Amino acid sequence: MPLDLVGKLHRAVYVDGCAPSFYEDLVRLLVTKCGEIEAWDVTNRLIVVFKNINSVSTALSFNGTAFGDLGGSLKLWVATQPPPAGVEQQMTIAANPSGSSELKDGKAAEEVRAAYESRQRRLAAIRSELAPEIEQAESVESVEMKQRELCIRQLKALCILTSHAVAEMEKALEESKSHLQVQKRLLDNLRAKKQNSSSTSRIVSGGSSGDGGGGGDGSDKTGSGNFSDPVTRRVEELVANAEDIGKWRKRRRE
Repeated sequence: MPLDLVGKLHRAVYVDGCAPSFYEDLVRLLVTKCGEIEAWDVTNRLIVVFKNINSVSTALSFNGTAFGDLGGSLKLWVATQPPPAGVEQQMTIAANPSGSSELKDGKAAEEVRAAYESRQRRLAAIRSELAPEIEQAESVESVEMKQRELCIRQLKALCILTSHAVAEMEKALEESKSHLQVQKRLLDNLRAKKQNSSSTSRIVSGGSSGDGGGGGDGSDKTGSGNFSDPVTRRVEELVANAEDIGKWRKRRRE
């Protein structure tokens, strides 16, 4: 019986330009390169029905390729599309092809059925012969897909970790800014106290210069400087560190 294409036209490909003696070789090539074939038949031209619709686009890439006796080039098109230029009008697919006039004669029907069964047996033989290659190709594709999925998951995890690290750095930067403000206020207070102490020492030194009290004032001034200088240096170091953190954060954003 002829091949029933009802509901399969989107997965069916017509092939023209191939010599009949090379039909099986072409089917074998399509199975190897495009994927598993559900069925194939020959009427006015070769008809191939793939199991996976993704195989159709791969099969169409053979359009214009010389095959077999190299006397012509293959012409392939999807059954749902009109045939390319130079190819006779595409045959009409009926919902019930078994009712065509060609099968009214019992002998002709038997011949068609026998030819169809023979093609199915050859297709089964091709499938069994190429099964290891098809399985290997599918396994390689499966491994590549799993690797891509793993890369995507790792990238998402890296994005989450990076976002968390950025949040922590921003929090640390805010804390450093607040500490910097406190330290600046402390430094300003210390400088103001030092200036007040120096002014007071000069006033006292000027008022009691005749009494010989300059030595005591000088010792107080030195003691005040010794007390404030380490604190000032420490505050300035902290301020410099905080400014370095701010500059690093600015460069990182750029």
